[in-house]
Amino acid sequence: MKQIVVYQEKCTACRECEVSCSFSHEGAFVPALSRIKVADFYEEQFYQPMVCVHCADAPCAAVCPTVAIQRQADGQIKVIDDRCIGCKMCLLACPFGVMGFSPDKGVAHNCDFCDGDPQCVQFCTPGALEFKDVVSAAAPAKQKAAAALGLPQT
Repeated sequence: MKQIVVYQEKCTACRECEVSCSFSHEGAFVPALSRIKVADFYEEQFYQPMVCVHCADAPCAAVCPTVAIQRQADGQIKVIDDRCIGCKMCLLACPFGVMGFSPDKGVAHNCDFCDGDPQCVQFCTPGALEFKDVVSAAAPAKQKAAAALGLPQT
């Protein structure tokens, strides 16, 4: 699955990722409406871009009372706007605090990779963001277990 990979050491907290995301999705330069958030630890001079990692267990989807948050065939967690009632339970459940809420639409939102061309990655001039295929940390263990059981490996 392709994901946005963050290289924290390259982040300068310029927030171009947040601005490009909010403009792409909301038509306005409002970082608060962005699907990517830059956590600022000012005293430590440490900045951490935070974006949905499309968790394997997806606690946001587990708590959604209307099944508005679903995993897609490509592994992406997606909010179905027509089903979302705006209860914000998913915001509380997200372990990374990256679920957002659109006050104009009254629905939750998360990173949708901008249909395969994440604008935050395109505008990240320091190169702190990259959109690429990632392998699950559990993949080697799964392959080893499959081999031990004589199952085909993927």
